[in-house]
Amino acid sequence: MKSQDTLKELRAKDSKDLNKELVELNQKIAKFHLDAAMRRLKNVKSIQESKHRVARIWTILNERAMSQIEDKNEVVK
Repeated sequence: MKSQDTLKELRAKDSKDLNKELVELNQKIAKFHLDAAMRRLKNVKSIQESKHRVARIWTILNERAMSQIEDKNEVVK
């Protein structure tokens, strides 16, 4: 259920907010890797969870881009 709630939350955001969150998550992942290398990271699974969220965001952004392309193709025909 958690992933469905996450997807609903992400789909409700506009593309600008999703891009902003992508930047923040990528910075967070880099920090996690640094902390893990220095043995300061307590929850190693947080890296994986952040990567999954990034993948979900990219999927949503790609779906939106594809639907815009399809809409433009329908107008041209």
